[in-house]
Amino acid sequence: MSSLKIIGLNVGYAAKEIAKDINLTLGGGQLVCLLGQNGVGKSTLLRTLSNLQKPLAGKIEVDDQEINSLDRRELATKLGIITTEKIGMSNMTVRELVALGRYPYTNWIGQESAEDTRIIEEAISRCRINYIENSKLSAISDGQFQKAMVARVLAQDTDIILMDEPTAHLDVVNRVEMFQLLQSIKNETGKSILISTHELDLSMQFADELWLMNFNAPIITGTPEDLGLSGEIEKVFFHEEFHLDSRTGQIKLKQEVKQYFQLIGEDKPIHWVQKALERKGYGVSVNGITIGVAIVNNELQWQMEVKAGKNIRSLLEYIEQR
Repeated sequence: MSSLKIIGLNVGYAAKEIAKDINLTLGGGQLVCLLGQNGVGKSTLLRTLSNLQKPLAGKIEVDDQEINSLDRRELATKLGIITTEKIGMSNMTVRELVALGRYPYTNWIGQESAEDTRIIEEAISRCRINYIENSKLSAISDGQFQKAMVARVLAQDTDIILMDEPTAHLDVVNRVEMFQLLQSIKNETGKSILISTHELDLSMQFADELWLMNFNAPIITGTPEDLGLSGEIEKVFFHEEFHLDSRTGQIKLKQEVKQYFQLIGEDKPIHWVQKALERKGYGVSVNGITIGVAIVNNELQWQMEVKAGKNIRSLLEYIEQR
């Protein structure tokens, strides 16, 4: 399988260097997530790695060949790229879009062989978009379009896939489905996938490795767990008024705790009551006032001091009226 090697790479524009001296390798059938704040240069790095933008210094190799020495068709057999740019051919069908992935292999008139057809149909099935393959791009949802773009790059049949913000504009269900799809592609095909994303919680769950990109600092790499334990994730997303919980990918405001409570009960109701308490500026501690919580007939029941009630809203009201 091919690997992508980044050697002494500086990226940016003529008037502005964004990141420098990058030395990394993408390969081994891994799903890697590139994380960082807006403006740190994630998209610029991906564009440079895909040869859509020239590096300021250093080199990029695929199979020990510099990518700028490969012609467009040859590079397209080794490296697939999905950018955030929308395709303007709204009258094209989903199948026609997927079939575009075969352009490095078809002859000069673009004639589709039996092998091309097999690979196109396999890509459509793997992405589970058979039911819309004859639909126009103008008639499908953003989530369906992103799956069609993944199918197109699968039809291109490269060992390495680069994706810029594949979950942008998707709802939570489609975001999770996209990460599940990419993980299954990696597991079943051995392809190496690098995606630029803001989805910290999903990256922590699905990625084999994270590349953390920060301003004026080297890119930090490692497993999600190692980078969570070391505190590197919090450094990348540092803010004076809140901090990012690397365990959950959730934002927590830096605020003075009004009062502490101890929660007793099952994990599920404790989880949601704790979230509500923290949102209102309260903390959870074994030394706090005891609140008992339980789920009875699919409904939260709580008891505190001599008061009992149903649902989290009534609990919060009672606490704030004490």
